[in-house]
Amino acid sequence: MVHNHEQAQKESRKLKLANRQLQLSIIKVVKSWRDTGTRIASMETRTEELETEVRAATVQTATQGQQISDIQWKLEDAENRQRRNNLRILGIAEDLEGQDTRACIVLLFKKAFPDLTGWDWEKEIQRAHRFPLMRKKQTSTTTGRDQSYPGAIIVYFVNFLLRQVVFERTRPNSKLTVEGVSFFTRPDFAHATVERKWRLRQMIVQFQELGAEAYLLSPARLKV
Repeated sequence: MVHNHEQAQKESRKLKLANRQLQLSIIKVVKSWRDTGTRIASMETRTEELETEVRAATVQTATQGQQISDIQWKLEDAENRQRRNNLRILGIAEDLEGQDTRACIVLLFKKAFPDLTGWDWEKEIQRAHRFPLMRKKQTSTTTGRDQSYPGAIIVYFVNFLLRQVVFERTRPNSKLTVEGVSFFTRPDFAHATVERKWRLRQMIVQFQELGAEAYLLSPARLKV
């Protein structure tokens, strides 16, 4: 009887010990779950913070890009305003003006516009110079050789009104010939404007191929 009682006590102690170990294991598991949950929550919080930072950086980048675009547009507009009184004369051979380009243009305009007697060309044409960097090459259809187009002559008019009169009479579709010299004029736009006009002309061709009407507005805007 005593032996059975001692045996029962031993079994009871074993059960208590096993129960205690089980409780400790459960506590460890629960603590591990809590730690994991805390880490996951921390990671989620950090992820949200990073997403917020990325969105803010994206907005800032877009804003800075727009600001840069606005600055470039303003610089281009300012440059076009500075060139407002200029005209580019094309078609005049490079050996025609000799050493004095301005004197050549003054004489040419006097002969081309004899009716504009109210203007003093010597005073109205402040400066004129050749711009050879725009020279183009094209293969001749008769000789098969590369031939160079003469560089444009950039003329600065003191009076914008006179500049407009000359431009209206010498547009590309109104080429003027004086004593065997044929020439026409174009506005002297900024390089960025010229490039955009070229791209827009390509777009106009594409629109027209699709049957849509498209126009190029001055200085370089597209209307569809």
